Amino acid sequence: MRFYYFYYNLKNKLIKGLKNKAGRNFYGRICIQGRGGGNKRNYRFIDFLRRLNYFGRIIKIYRDPIRTAKICLVLYFNGLMSFILLQKDVKINNIIYSGTIYNNKIKYINNGYSLPLKYMPLFTPLSNIELKPFEGSKIGRSASVNCIMTSKNDKSATIKLNSKWIMELSINCIASMGSIASIYYNDIVIGKAGKNRAFGLRPKVRGVAKNPCDHPHGGGNGKKGKPTVPSNAFHTVFKWKHTKNTKNDILKRRLYKKLKWK
Repeated sequence: MRFYYFYYNLKNKLIKGLKNKAGRNFYGRICIQGRGGGNKRNYRFIDFLRRLNYFGRIIKIYRDPIRTAKICLVLYFNGLMSFILLQKDVKINNIIYSGTIYNNKIKYINNGYSLPLKYMPLFTPLSNIELKPFEGSKIGRSASVNCIMTSKNDKSATIKLNSKWIMELSINCIASMGSIASIYYNDIVIGKAGKNRAFGLRPKVRGVAKNPCDHPHGGGNGKKGKPTVPSNAFHTVFKWKHTKNTKNDILKRRLYKKLKWK
């Protein structure tokens, strides 16, 4: 009973309620249309650093409403507890390791282990990877995503992402062994409108069906034809534009990124 009370209190400190903003900014004006309502959701604080240098046991597996990947609750052998991203083939009561030091007790690097890239074997699926040391993992955090380390030397390691991009990272960046769990996430069928409403998505109205004061496509007698330049409600073009963020597009769309970690 004492352990259950200890587990319940620790778990609740890792969870925080979220407020639904319904697509509004700090002025209260709608900036993103078609959002609102939905089920209440809690935010779970995920440990993206994983530098404890301790073994831990998987206590429970959860479905996180914020992200596509599944998460799990880990109780480390020093008494700490945290949420981490779940890797494929990791089950309840499995033992994992999180740290920067290669412990002598580690016989094999199994799925779910988190270690720096210098200890990871080549040509194995990796996920939950840091861009820079001590910055927290930012690559490979979505469902069924993994990366492959193709080469490494004394200072850097070359990683091939799921999008076929190649990145050169520091060997001190931490990564997790195995691909992210929930491999059947893309096969989910919505099935009904009520499920989208539970996700916080409202019905969409065509711009042609609106009044001219509400949308650039609105107004007119009867049905109008296709506009020459499709635009959204803010009168900006929403077709034929590049979807990639130019801030992250290094070296002018070449399939190679070399990051400076110094």
